[in-house]
Amino acid sequence: MMLRHSAVACLLAALAPFAHAAETEPQKRPEAQPAVTASEASPLPMLNVIYLVPNDMEPLPGHRERLGKILLEMRDFYNRELARNGSPARLRMPLDPQTGLVALDEVKGTHPLKGYPYEGGWKTALPDVEAHFKAHPERKRSDRTLIILPTRGKPGVPFYGFGTSCFALDYEGFDYKDCGKDTPEGQKFKPWYGGMAHELGHGLGLPHTHATKSQAKELGTALMGAGNRTLGFTPTFLTPGDCAFLESSPPCRVFEPRPLRKAEGFRPDIRREGGTVRVTGRLPEGATVRRVVAAYDKDDFGSVNDNYDAESFVVPFGTDGRLDFAFPMEEIHPGRTGKVQIQLRLIHDDGTVELIRHTLPEV
Repeated sequence: MMLRHSAVACLLAALAPFAHAAETEPQKRPEAQPAVTASEASPLPMLNVIYLVPNDMEPLPGHRERLGKILLEMRDFYNRELARNGSPARLRMPLDPQTGLVALDEVKGTHPLKGYPYEGGWKTALPDVEAHFKAHPERKRSDRTLIILPTRGKPGVPFYGFGTSCFALDYEGFDYKDCGKDTPEGQKFKPWYGGMAHELGHGLGLPHTHATKSQAKELGTALMGAGNRTLGFTPTFLTPGDCAFLESSPPCRVFEPRPLRKAEGFRPDIRREGGTVRVTGRLPEGATVRRVVAAYDKDDFGSVNDNYDAESFVVPFGTDGRLDFAFPMEEIHPGRTGKVQIQLRLIHDDGTVELIRHTLPEV
């Protein structure tokens, strides 16, 4: 499913007034660990990182060093959270052997800056990237791509997730040294750094999610909720559900996926029962479902941007495919209305996601 974020939901949230917050130390990166690698003959997939330069611009000063550091910190955030959640998956990005920073593939665009607008800019950006991969097939490391465009003056380039790609921006002075600082530079840095990490999550296959009550108290803000405005400044985290998706995302996966076989005919029973909502059913034999994540979405659920308030939970199932799950209602924040939709996502080995929606009767 293509995921496209409206200016109202993601971008305008990132562009909220840069109100000063108490200064905190930037999140520290542990001592560098060896990248997860496989044999040269059979390398594991990695994230494609593209720096797409409009044909009326040059790369912004120091872009490789600045963005290489930003992306290294972002990778390490993801990997710390995967490890904290007990997942063996690790996000892999190409590294520059000389600097140890994340390497960028620089691509010269076929349009001027105004040809890559926020609204619809993916239509011109994606063909440029695909042409690059066609000319240099060895540079395509997986089917997941982060595309960064430089800006000048008022930002207006794509900044959202779209299918298996995601878009972010670079501006002159975008530098990790400002992370966590209560300065004009730090406050400008905050939404674009957190926003890039958030949109990267969409490109890797993550939907929006909200912290449960205990997660909010213990861990802070979920990256795939409002974490685009907190990462690097106040506690921000990935949920167990996020990590369940990442385990099958090609740039994170550490196993060989089985050939896709969807859960054809799977019709779970979803109902209110005893003060909670219960989900029961049995996955079809042979289906390549690796994980199941259930979301409790409240009030509005008509578009992809209406689920910022949805708490998510990993649903266990047995070797026979049977699942029986009751939402822990004590962990769910109250909604404004009595409207609730349960969203069940079946995550396959290869990263394919099947979505089942069930709207509950209002109470």
